[in-house]
Amino acid sequence: MSKMRRDMNSDNASQGISAMIIFVSIILMCSIISAVVIGFGEKVFAETKTDAQENIPSFKGIVNIVVFEISSLGADDELHLVFELPYIEQSIGDTNVAWVVMCFPTNQGGGRQTMHFDEGDFSLATELDGDGLTAADIDEFEPAVTYRMIMQLSECDLEAVDEASLVIMVDRGRTQEWQMNIGSAPYQGQDLN
Repeated sequence: MSKMRRDMNSDNASQGISAMIIFVSIILMCSIISAVVIGFGEKVFAETKTDAQENIPSFKGIVNIVVFEISSLGADDELHLVFELPYIEQSIGDTNVAWVVMCFPTNQGGGRQTMHFDEGDFSLATELDGDGLTAADIDEFEPAVTYRMIMQLSECDLEAVDEASLVIMVDRGRTQEWQMNIGSAPYQGQDLN
């Protein structure tokens, strides 16, 4: 008897092995991508937590000047300021707001630019019914409440300046500058806005 042998050329086995290799490589690639995405997400959330712990609240303060005028002229000039802080998120301490008046005296000549300045904080501010010159029991400014203050100038003589400006600084807020429209003959009650 003769043995029967059957020869079959089939590519089915090699196709199955190729499909299995591709499937395993896709699974491996997906696991690597998911590990990277999870690691990135963890890092983002960890940094967000750190940012929240380090966050310092800001006042975002802008001083809105309602009235700005010359209160008195003489040996020591005085400026009357009525203001509010309409855009602060929370109350702000009266010592966290400061002012500087910068003056350029007349007739300096020779290209010389000397500047005189007076400075202070808002601790003398009162509510509208106060005199604006006596330290009141106001320790903090509330949003959208109107206050007044008299700024006493000892270095700047408003009758002898070419130009002057007022700078107001709010801690963790904004710094603003206003040019004072003094003119050549300042007078008491003159509007400087």
